[in-house]
Amino acid sequence: MKPKLLIPFLVCFIFNSSFSQTDIEELPSPNGSEYANMSGSIDQSLSGANVSWDYTSLTALSDISVDTYVENASTATITTTTNGVPSSSISLVNPNAEVAVTAAVAFDVQLNYTDPGVVGTFPLSFNYSNTDNVEGTFSGSGISGTILNTSTFVVDVDAWGNLKVGTFDGEVTRLKIVQNLNLLVGFVPTTATQTSYFYYDANSSDLVFRTTRVVVPLASLDNTSLEMLSTYTLSTTEVSLKGKGIALTSNPVKNILKLDVKGGANVKEVEIYDITGKQVLSFKNKFNDFDVSQLKAGLFILSVTTDKGNTVKKFIKE
Repeated sequence: MKPKLLIPFLVCFIFNSSFSQTDIEELPSPNGSEYANMSGSIDQSLSGANVSWDYTSLTALSDISVDTYVENASTATITTTTNGVPSSSISLVNPNAEVAVTAAVAFDVQLNYTDPGVVGTFPLSFNYSNTDNVEGTFSGSGISGTILNTSTFVVDVDAWGNLKVGTFDGEVTRLKIVQNLNLLVGFVPTTATQTSYFYYDANSSDLVFRTTRVVVPLASLDNTSLEMLSTYTLSTTEVSLKGKGIALTSNPVKNILKLDVKGGANVKEVEIYDITGKQVLSFKNKFNDFDVSQLKAGLFILSVTTDKGNTVKKFIKE
């Protein structure tokens, strides 16, 4: 079998084993996890046992987000940067006990809780539910004010089943967090809502897909983020192929993708796949530069076959 025939398998990484509900081991993704930002609309209203979600209609964008997780004795912070710029964050207390959220930032809206919102003590099982009152302050989108103590922080492990999104097709457990906030801006009462869904892989506990929607009617704000774990299907492959002597010297790329080939390897074939596993380009009898100008913007997977083995890389088309 030619090495290239393994690529769709590596990309799809489909688990066919039987599944029953698996606990969510921890809230954050592993430190350094990379997420591809997605566009499109999906229906997340399905909940319960053995649900099927098909989000393959989403399109991967060129924006890549990276999570940084920092834990101290009694606090922790999850910071997400998108294309190198901080885009969101969550501040926690008691990361190794009853985890609670003390602050959150999304779409430039900053929430600070003097009375934190309790998530729970991990691992969390299906049908776990908790509602906690919160209060504090907020700022962003041109307004600021007080979070009243009638506000609620609602946590539910509301579903498990099969998720299809991008290259992922496997079993997950879903965590839902809704922040229903009653606000006071000066003397004007108003509301805000932040709804987040987290889908955790039942086999590895990786956070493979997440969404956040922030709605602030007074500021005419209604924004949603959709993010898929882009390192999920590639991590095992990339570790096992280190040292093959091939690097990308133009990544992100607009027109010409360039390879730096070392160690005397001879390139025999180059193939490019989108994140669904579909081959979109192939090249033979070329050495180190490839025209990818016809590709749409987004995340792609590069398979390079040499006389010394096969290497898989990922790159961003601008």
